[in-house]
Amino acid sequence: MGARGSDPSNDGAGRDAPLGRRERSRRRTLAELKAAALDEVREVGAPALALRSVARRAGMSPAGLYRYVESRDGLLTLLIADSYDDLADHLDAAIGRPPAGGGDAPPTVPDIADHDAGPATRMTAVALAYRAWAVGHPHEFGLIFGDPVPGYVAPAQGPTTTAMGRVGLALATPVIEAYEAGRLTIPPAMAATDLDEAVRPMEALAPDLPSELYLLLLTMWGRLHGQVSLEVFGHHAWLFPDGCEPLYRADVAALAADLGLEAAVDRPGARTGASTAT
Repeated sequence: MGARGSDPSNDGAGRDAPLGRRERSRRRTLAELKAAALDEVREVGAPALALRSVARRAGMSPAGLYRYVESRDGLLTLLIADSYDDLADHLDAAIGRPPAGGGDAPPTVPDIADHDAGPATRMTAVALAYRAWAVGHPHEFGLIFGDPVPGYVAPAQGPTTTAMGRVGLALATPVIEAYEAGRLTIPPAMAATDLDEAVRPMEALAPDLPSELYLLLLTMWGRLHGQVSLEVFGHHAWLFPDGCEPLYRADVAALAADLGLEAAVDRPGARTGASTAT
């Protein structure tokens, strides 16, 4: 992580060794299968996802599909984990982290704030990347943050948990950096709670932080996510038919001020845009 511990995007894990022809073919087919499944979700919704329909869309037999996934839930798990990972890749790019897979170019994001930028600028960059991904991928956003799919249960400590942790870590990093630099204001109300046990699982995301900081991270995410959800699901369209970016930027600036961060003094460290990858 950028603020404490190791950064999983820099440890070399996940970088592919040279692949044989059979493995390349398998990965290509799996990618095509997931693309077909995502098209199916966009068209009929995740609850109506059916393996036979996905197989037909992908141009393979149902029996052939089962060589790659064991069930509808297994396919949903792949789609959900991929969506979280893609979101995490965008958030990592916004704070200057290399792609988790190694050599691939980072995705395009509105702003990039490297480590030499201040915490307010880095928090703003990652927040803007969160909104941009959600607006650009509304079906994937709905898949991971919309209503639960009836009957689907994600595997405990499986790929969706790992990928979701990457998202949380990227969102949390600028705030943790501000805390460790002594530049963060934690509202006293965060310490006046009895939620220590409730937030203890967040230690897996970033260990050895005070419980009030974990609570602050949760409320920060809720604030950003709430604005994004209202936009993605169309609840603000009557006020902002052209999109809610101005409203969102204003709320992010207000959040930075609430946290005691001065965006004006660290803005020069930011850059606009990333690579052309999506």
